[in-house]
Amino acid sequence: MIEIFHLPSGQEHPYEQGPEERFPRQPLAGEAITVGIVTRPPGAVEAVHVFACVDDGPAQPIDAVKQPHWQQEREEGAGAEFLERMVRVEQDVWQAALTAPAQGHTLTYWAEAAGASTPRFTLVGEAWTADPDPMLALQQIEDGAITVRAARGGDTRQTPDDPRLPRLLGIQWLTDGQRARRVRLSFTAAPDEGFYGLGERFNALDQRGEVLDVRCYEQYKNQGKRTYMPVPFLLSSAGYGVYVQSSRWMQFDLAASAPDRWTLEADLGADERLDLTWYTGDDPVAITGQFARATGPAALPPLWTFGLWMSGNEWNTQARVMDVAQESLEHGIQPSVLVIEAWSDETTFYIWNDAQYDAIPGDRAFRYEDFTFPAEGKWPDPKAMTDWLHAHGIRLVLWQIPVIRAPEGPHAQHDADRAHFETSGFGVHEPDGSLYRVKPFWFRDGYLWDPTNAAANAWWLNKRAYLLEDMGVDGFKTDGGEHLWGESVIFSDGRSGAEVWNEYPQRYIEAYYNFTTKKRGSDALTFSRAGFTGSQRSPAHWAGDENSTWDAYRHSILAGLSAGISGIPFWGWDLGGFSGEPPGAELYLRGAAMAAFCPIMQYHSEFNQHRAPRDRTPWNIQALSGDERVIPAFRFFTNVRHNLMPYIWQEAQHAAATGEPMMRALALTERDASPYAYYFGRDLLVFPVTEPGAETQRVTLPAGNWFDLWTSEQVMGGQPLDVPAPLDRIPVYARAGAEIPVRLGPTGTLGERVDLSAEPTTTLRFG
Repeated sequence: MIEIFHLPSGQEHPYEQGPEERFPRQPLAGEAITVGIVTRPPGAVEAVHVFACVDDGPAQPIDAVKQPHWQQEREEGAGAEFLERMVRVEQDVWQAALTAPAQGHTLTYWAEAAGASTPRFTLVGEAWTADPDPMLALQQIEDGAITVRAARGGDTRQTPDDPRLPRLLGIQWLTDGQRARRVRLSFTAAPDEGFYGLGERFNALDQRGEVLDVRCYEQYKNQGKRTYMPVPFLLSSAGYGVYVQSSRWMQFDLAASAPDRWTLEADLGADERLDLTWYTGDDPVAITGQFARATGPAALPPLWTFGLWMSGNEWNTQARVMDVAQESLEHGIQPSVLVIEAWSDETTFYIWNDAQYDAIPGDRAFRYEDFTFPAEGKWPDPKAMTDWLHAHGIRLVLWQIPVIRAPEGPHAQHDADRAHFETSGFGVHEPDGSLYRVKPFWFRDGYLWDPTNAAANAWWLNKRAYLLEDMGVDGFKTDGGEHLWGESVIFSDGRSGAEVWNEYPQRYIEAYYNFTTKKRGSDALTFSRAGFTGSQRSPAHWAGDENSTWDAYRHSILAGLSAGISGIPFWGWDLGGFSGEPPGAELYLRGAAMAAFCPIMQYHSEFNQHRAPRDRTPWNIQALSGDERVIPAFRFFTNVRHNLMPYIWQEAQHAAATGEPMMRALALTERDASPYAYYFGRDLLVFPVTEPGAETQRVTLPAGNWFDLWTSEQVMGGQPLDVPAPLDRIPVYARAGAEIPVRLGPTGTLGERVDLSAEPTTTLRFG
């Protein structure tokens, strides 16, 4: 049987073109279009014809051209998920050339081959139309913010006189003549104006000269301009910030196309309206705080969040977990949090692997006593393990995703849960009423939980209640959140995927956070990779998957600083990298030194098929590198973090109250500063060593008096200095007049082991 396929938007991959789709997916009037067609089985079709007509005109046949090398060419640049989908399907690819109709006119087209036909597809011509009299309502609101509402129709008012705000140069509407689907706003940009924020960004700190979209996407390593956590908040060095109050797709051209302007292009809803809120001030950190408070508040994580986190994807048995925790203690390295990813049965994601139980109806939830844990199983007594960890000062966080996995064989409990999920309508739906199936590679074909559905939330989370209530688990690693590709899918609250795509991870994670803290009070948290505006309400976050390379290390620092500018104060990364060959001793210790002066200090490692261990534990890195300095230096940095815990806790409380980030890029106030230098809290200035082989580090302190944290030596700012940078130190300076509460041991020196506590034993005073 011959099959023929064409999907105008393909799989709706945000960045890749599929063989069966139209390109561009939404062309402008008069623009050339390539129509992609797939036929199966391969070799069964000798010719494909595309028929096209405009309005009620006659259909004109066009011969499609077979693309014998299309798959090979695409494989060279395609992502892993895209390549996997392509190579598993045997098919032929064809392309035909069409032209988009004039504005307001309708193109109808379809394809035929050997008696088979696609459905008929329509496309209405759209064009950009300049608005000669931009309809802008401008209104003063709290905290000195200004709201600009771009809408078709309404009254025009003058912008309040604030010289820091950019001047609106014009508005364009992308319209079919009846309604506007997209708006483009252009604003003035000064020649030396810098642009920061827009979420967790790995490519740069100052985004001037870049074009960035706002789209939540899982880019496995080498993120470039792509991000797990987009936030439509832009901070300018000119003294303003702008928040675009939309969760739809948008794009910022930051003086890339023209040096004298920046441009916002954004999708619109049915009301054809876009709201922008402007914040002004002399302090860029305070501007970020205004935005974060308006979209927050930022929730304060418990104190134990700020100790050392340890994790590894190979830690998939109770024995392994106990071994690594015990070994850390024996080395004098006190962990605060242990994350287990490979703990569940990998089907339900809420039942311990190897647990024995009787399946229950899908609408019911288990208690811990419903399970039997065989002595020879992977987790013979997870409750005893949790209690042991707690007794040794270690909290337990378990991994989660928001997907009902596609069946991979008989599984009585999963079958019951899946059936209840289907009949109850707990998932995201396609427009035809069927359940949306995950399109990206990770957990493809699974169902996506709809966190806008209160009943779905209660059902989903109550399945996991026993972990919190009966076992004492301390939180969840709420991974993923980037599984939604689809603008037309429907959520329970009536919104479409176009509105919720970016917002999805924030909604899913916030549901977990609210549930977890309801069960455990403030002594619990979530730990998440993806997010959006308002994610500061559900701490904490980490930077996702990265290689163990110097380049990835540098990009991770940029990501953390950009996330902080975008309202995410409690952030960390996998120090030394998570993927590929383990880092050498130098990269690992430089990463550990930076992470000691970071909101979250964590190491983690990728699954390794149980080959030679690639754990990022300090003892494994020491064994692999042969460098005997690793364990002592890592222990020193962990101890220093405990010494500084009263200060860290003080600054965490300040961040939660003000919305200001704990990591504050120095370049926000010192434009010529290194993009990797930052304040940790309000009083410590950190200069990470980011180049291999460095024995010294070039630092340029702001004008005034500064003091070396390690030696208390006074240093004059305003001039470049080359300072020593041994592997067991990182250049850190305290501003003159700083009072740093610390917890020191008997010798009164930094690096001596103390317990994790926010109670200071003394205060370090500088100047």
